[in-house]
Amino acid sequence: MNENLKQLLREECNFKPSDEVLEMFLGAMTEVRVKPASRIIDYGRVNSDVYCLKEGIVRLFHVEESKEKTFGFALPGTIFLSPLSFYLNAPAFIMAETCKVPVTLLRMDRRTFNMLVDRSGEFARWMLSLTTAQICICERKLSIINGSALERYKSVLENRPEIIESVTNKVLASYLDITPQHLCRLKKQIVY
Repeated sequence: MNENLKQLLREECNFKPSDEVLEMFLGAMTEVRVKPASRIIDYGRVNSDVYCLKEGIVRLFHVEESKEKTFGFALPGTIFLSPLSFYLNAPAFIMAETCKVPVTLLRMDRRTFNMLVDRSGEFARWMLSLTTAQICICERKLSIINGSALERYKSVLENRPEIIESVTNKVLASYLDITPQHLCRLKKQIVY
């Protein structure tokens, strides 16, 4: 198994799964290559699969009043899914799509995931810790990526520079909740 990916998975939360659990998890997944600007989870469609990003970057977003709102990014080692589809078997609201580069994903269906939870208490504890960590990350983002548009941009520059390099200006602007034109003005302010 990929040692780098296992290390990234261990860093996603406080609970550190054993090599055995990581190998069980990764071994139950199917590797998929996805082209740039491709939808992985689409609005209005049921997709109860669990994904683990192996290479690349994926943006997570929804549409509000005909405007895309990017609220996060998956980087290598990130596990993501549609909560509505996975938990309620309902159509997805949150969408996931690749950015400027192709990605390599690992995919697992819900039935296999639940079988792993039933089989291993350690796997279940890891998933609970991971879920709690993701909720904490959402709250932390609210506390860090706030203030004026310039302050939000500087915060992303300081805390998540890999995002700026990997996404289009349109996507970054939607993450910062500003127009692409305003983002260009902010970039010019910082350069000079």
